[in-house]
Amino acid sequence: MRILIVDDETRLARHVFSALTEAGHDPLIVHDGETAIGKAQETQFDLIILDVGLPGMNGFEVLRRLRTLHISSRVLMLTARGEVTDRVIGLELGADDYLAKPFAMQELLARVRALSRRFSEEPAVELRVGNLTLNLVNHTLRRGRQGIELSARELTLLRVLMREPGRTFTRTELCERVWEREHEYDMKLVEVFIGRLRKKIGDPPLIRTVRHVGYSIETET
Repeated sequence: MRILIVDDETRLARHVFSALTEAGHDPLIVHDGETAIGKAQETQFDLIILDVGLPGMNGFEVLRRLRTLHISSRVLMLTARGEVTDRVIGLELGADDYLAKPFAMQELLARVRALSRRFSEEPAVELRVGNLTLNLVNHTLRRGRQGIELSARELTLLRVLMREPGRTFTRTELCERVWEREHEYDMKLVEVFIGRLRKKIGDPPLIRTVRHVGYSIETET
């Protein structure tokens, strides 16, 4: 699933990001409500993991605005408070589930799996673009019958591109999705990893450079 993590606790957010990525999901981290609402309007997330105790606009208000905007993504609320009142407020505002901090990461992953089963159709096991096939269960890549070895970062980057073939991703967006941070990176890093993927995938090329914008992956013509 494509998952938006909204939490101002940077360390916890990165732990959740790593656990979700390892479980085969496609997560993105933001740290405040306004950014979360903007991202949810730009991209259709399958699930939003939303902390109640955000600075400025709290999680309840973020959820209220999401539902006002008719954003139908599933929402799993996180809070340091375990009161029944908070749980009821979240559910009445349109949350789908609720998890109190501190929590075990395995419990979070179990809640995510349960929400996936409850609300989605059978998840895709493979992503395909032309004769390129990425298996999301065993993390293997093939072009035709030829297996291709990828590093974890290369696999994550390719998965982002293959989920939306034909869409152009900016370098900034790829950095956010693959390297988890928004401003502390070198743009050359994206170019290096795109170059590695192109070399490993081979000809005819599938990853296209969109000048002055970013990259997309498309079926060869």
